[in-house]
Amino acid sequence: MMHLILADSEIELVPQAIQGHPAVVKHAKIRKKKPSQMLLDASYHHQAIRSKYPAEAERRGRPDIAHFVLLNAQESILNHEGLLKVYLHTRNNDVIKIAPETRLPKAYHRFVGLIEHVFQNKYVPDKEKPLLVLEKMSLQAVAKECGGKIIVLSEKGRKINLREYEIPRDVTFIVGGFSSGDFLSNIDFADDIISMYHETLMAWVTVYELIAEYERRYLEEVK
Repeated sequence: MMHLILADSEIELVPQAIQGHPAVVKHAKIRKKKPSQMLLDASYHHQAIRSKYPAEAERRGRPDIAHFVLLNAQESILNHEGLLKVYLHTRNNDVIKIAPETRLPKAYHRFVGLIEHVFQNKYVPDKEKPLLVLEKMSLQAVAKECGGKIIVLSEKGRKINLREYEIPRDVTFIVGGFSSGDFLSNIDFADDIISMYHETLMAWVTVYELIAEYERRYLEEVK
């Protein structure tokens, strides 16, 4: 089984400190929601983010990264064959566990609405048969729960050739869910920290490469 954790993802509800900012209030009125019930989104709230968190203005409010990654992973052959489990970990240690049978909305605005619903209710669609479950967990805790060899993908990791790298059948890959900067969470607990390319890769590209390589090695076993 391959476990995939999208770590320190920039997904959060609008922080209280900027809920009264004009950009946030305007967007809330358009969506007919309270600011506190909306996901922070740099596409609409960049001015608000910059006003309060200038050092993180290029990083925070990026649910779109998770949307790309999760669509890629959930629709993969590996997932359809029952060999993949995906976890969305956020900067605030909110962890969304995603059932393999979950088919996420392809339209971004519907994805945002779904994640907002998860933050509000903790379960989607319900507690009895949840497809998405929200829990409070540190990155280390969710990685430990996944088990297997824990491997972090980081541009600061040791350079490897993915085709030649040893990937055990039971493995947990941790990929950053942010656009710039480094992990906010401690990653020293990992068994290995690697980099597969000499340039920074988008999260969804990294995930695609990992899934494709795992499929190449282990998919034949289930056919």
